[in-house]
Amino acid sequence: MKNYLFLNNDYFDITIYQYGIQQCQPYHAFGPGMRSHYLIHCILSGTGTYCTSFGGNDFQYQLTQGQAFLIEPNKLIHYFADGASPWEYMWIEFDGMKAREYLSQAGLSQSSPIYRPASSQSGGQCFEYLKQMLDCPELLPCQVMGLAYLFFGALIQSSRNKKEPVKNSIQDFYIQSTVDFVENHYMEEISVEDMAANLNLNRTYFSKLFKKATSKSPQDFLIQYRMNKACHLLRSTDLPISQIALMVGYCNPFHFTRAFKGVLGEPPQKWRKGRQEHP
Repeated sequence: MKNYLFLNNDYFDITIYQYGIQQCQPYHAFGPGMRSHYLIHCILSGTGTYCTSFGGNDFQYQLTQGQAFLIEPNKLIHYFADGASPWEYMWIEFDGMKAREYLSQAGLSQSSPIYRPASSQSGGQCFEYLKQMLDCPELLPCQVMGLAYLFFGALIQSSRNKKEPVKNSIQDFYIQSTVDFVENHYMEEISVEDMAANLNLNRTYFSKLFKKATSKSPQDFLIQYRMNKACHLLRSTDLPISQIALMVGYCNPFHFTRAFKGVLGEPPQKWRKGRQEHP
């Protein structure tokens, strides 16, 4: 198995957390369990089974080469390799402001989690972009993101269930304005009220609008933004945790550590070990 950690704080339309490839052993399984972010598994060979639920009903999908399946954040799922012909798959873990929009354009959702290409040729091109990310570990972050955007573009174009993109609206303006506001003020003690006031909107209305558009609450987005910035500082500097906490908007280092662990799964001191960049 190859598994690449990738968390770069410069991209928020799509944030890539990690990606990898695995040749599974017979009956190799995950779950029942949940994931913290979106994942797409692209099947290169073999077969397996993906189990999920929607609307109170359970669904089981038998999948094979050329198909892919979507895992949504915080949804109970279970998948396992076939006993006679276990699958090999590539996978990418991601999130971001445009994640749900891109998936929707590809016709993928919790109720329709299976990607089926319109043709084997178009599906192969989609998989090829992800394969290039895996085959070239020396790629610069901007090159990884370039291939990631090409992957999502090909995923949309090649999907048998693709949908027409929604035209820009006032909602898009509100979301982009919020992103700009957070980028400029994340190091300050800003709140959801401040984000709403920047748009002259009621907090409740703003929160509903933001979550409808992005599937995240404004508070979750602000925390995620700050944690991405913190990860960059943890990897690229030797600054103490208390100073990094202040630089990303937390006066109390304990509150920062708790928020960091909630997003990354471990405290910042532990996360930093083995991930620092050295000249």
